[in-house]
Amino acid sequence: MTATGTVAWFDLARQFGFVALSNGYGDAFLHMSVLKEAGYVWLPRGTTVRVRTEEDGGKRRVAEVLEIDASTARPGESEPILRKPKA
Repeated sequence: MTATGTVAWFDLARQFGFVALSNGYGDAFLHMSVLKEAGYVWLPRGTTVRVRTEEDGGKRRVAEVLEIDASTARPGESEPILRKPKA
């Protein structure tokens, strides 16, 4: 399923966070490995994202990040952290 949502929180040390989906499906788990595939390692709270989600053991998880709009991040949040390109 493709959905739009906002980053509820993302913990860099724990390497995961959650996206609050705007389609009434609640929250979706977001792991750093999925975020890295989109070119990032951290996103600020409030960032709007378009994602593809999947059911995993009765829970919803982000399988792919399709679009990121960091202009919607909460005031005072740091800038998104881009993944360093492979050498």
